[in-house]
Amino acid sequence: MDILVIGAGVSGCSCAHKLVQAGHRVTLVEKGRGVGGRMATRRMDGARIDHGAQFFTVRDHRLQELNEQWIKEGRVSDWYDRVPERPDIPAGMRYRGKLGMTDPAKSLSQNCTLGLNFFVEKIEKTKTWKVFERSGEGRVFEADHLVITMPSVQMLELFDRSGIDLGLDVMNRLGAIRHTRCLALLGILDRPSRLVGPGAITHPTEHIDWLSDNQVKGISQKPAITLHASARFSQKYWAVPAEEWADQLLGPAEDLLGTNVSKWVSHRWGFAKPVVTFGESHHNIPELSLTLAGDGFGGERVEGAAISGIEAADSILGRVVS
Repeated sequence: MDILVIGAGVSGCSCAHKLVQAGHRVTLVEKGRGVGGRMATRRMDGARIDHGAQFFTVRDHRLQELNEQWIKEGRVSDWYDRVPERPDIPAGMRYRGKLGMTDPAKSLSQNCTLGLNFFVEKIEKTKTWKVFERSGEGRVFEADHLVITMPSVQMLELFDRSGIDLGLDVMNRLGAIRHTRCLALLGILDRPSRLVGPGAITHPTEHIDWLSDNQVKGISQKPAITLHASARFSQKYWAVPAEEWADQLLGPAEDLLGTNVSKWVSHRWGFAKPVVTFGESHHNIPELSLTLAGDGFGGERVEGAAISGIEAADSILGRVVS
């Protein structure tokens, strides 16, 4: 069977991988330049910086199987199991990509046909599904089954452009999904920071949720930071140019790091963490050969998004979700 997955984030890649393993031909389309979604790694002036999800946990046996393979392939390693300054946070191993968080997603997608820089203009259902590109080469993909893993807001916009109505219940539940936003700063340091292993601090100030040194983390040869602003700060300054809010974060961060940020860029995560989800790990509509999944279904953890994709694939394959 030919299956097309829209969205090459954690859920999309996990779903595609499971379907390829079962012998299906899978095309994975993504509006960005690469796979991974929030499992994102960026190069900057010789540094390597994880700027989305910083780690993942493994509680489910299905992700454990994948993780063991990634470790064998040298793609993943242990990072830390306790947060030194936060004894209230439960212990449990946090894993990181050995060369950055994108690496596991690349592994999941390597046997798929990839359509990158592909913005889906509309979808059309006849005997099969057709997926049309907005611009560029005007590519069109066709498949027997369609999986959509983009954020729910974008799903609803796509359904509207395509004249597709999935019924009041499903459309209302999709419309109720909510994500927080996150403003991020990525910076090059003048010299190594004074952060010690694991090289990350959670909620060090009112406005900073996360601060890490990617050199101490072990993925960058140069000292370079990832800073995630709090949800409240991010919402307040979302539409404001970074030059007008960055110093409110960089000043306190430099005090914690014991060095200066010599160069920085900003990034906006519009769908950082789901705070209201669909209520199921995925939603399968057999009569339409359509399946919906994503972190808006699976929850805020990388693991939840991965399980959403895996269980979506299982439902397509007719397997009982375990």
